[in-house]
Amino acid sequence: MTAKLENTPPVVADHPNGPSNHVIIAGFGVGGRFIAEYLREKSTPFVIVELNPLTCDAQRCLGVHVIEGDIADDAVLRRAGIETASVLALAIPDEDAALRATERANAIRPDIHIIASTRYTSTGLEALQRGADEVIVAEQAVAQEFYRRIDRFISRTQKKR
Repeated sequence: MTAKLENTPPVVADHPNGPSNHVIIAGFGVGGRFIAEYLREKSTPFVIVELNPLTCDAQRCLGVHVIEGDIADDAVLRRAGIETASVLALAIPDEDAALRATERANAIRPDIHIIASTRYTSTGLEALQRGADEVIVAEQAVAQEFYRRIDRFISRTQKKR
């Protein structure tokens, strides 16, 4: 996937006042990269917000629009174009930062669609209470995958009987 992402031009809206109707992707780990790849395929503009300066430098060299900083910081959210974005995708591993970013984004732009990633169900519920529209909970995704795989295994072994 990474090679495909690196070999395609970035999709970022070029407006005098910054991007518009774009997706802000917070975090450029595996989840953020998958989101970016999908948005490229759909020709949807996006901006990456990332803390790791090495990742930022590498992506800038590839022509990706990256803002280095903490997504929970009002100034960073504004630089990423929170006022005109359509979606804020919080694909970061830091649950506390995701909760803070959800609150800050809602304070600036209450109608932004926020999709947050959390590790635990309890934090996912808190993200919803703080204004996230959708939450992806890692422990629930793992549980569903265990169910799917065990169901497949049991179904196969029962057919052999």
